[in-house]
Amino acid sequence: MFGRIDEEEVERLQRVDNAEIDELIEGKIKECRRENGECMKSTSGRLRIMYGNQPVDRVLSRLKARRYRNNKKHSDTLHNILNSFSV
Repeated sequence: MFGRIDEEEVERLQRVDNAEIDELIEGKIKECRRENGECMKSTSGRLRIMYGNQPVDRVLSRLKARRYRNNKKHSDTLHNILNSFSV
C-alpha cells in the first residue's frame, strides 16, 4: 500500500526542490539588481519571509562569489593587456 522510498531518492528530490527555489530567488534578486543597481534590503527581506533565511543566504553568497570571480578575471585580463603595452 505504502511505497518505500530509500534515502537516496529523498535526497535527490530535496536537491531538485532546492534548485527550483534557488532559481526563483536568483531571478528575483537579479531583477531587483537590474532595476535598482543592487539587491534592496526590502527585496531580500520579503524573500526571507517567503523562502527562509538559508536559501536566500545561499543564493546571495553564490551571486557574490560569481561577481567576485568575474571582476577578478576582467581585472587580470586588463592588467595583462596594460603590461603588454608598457614593455
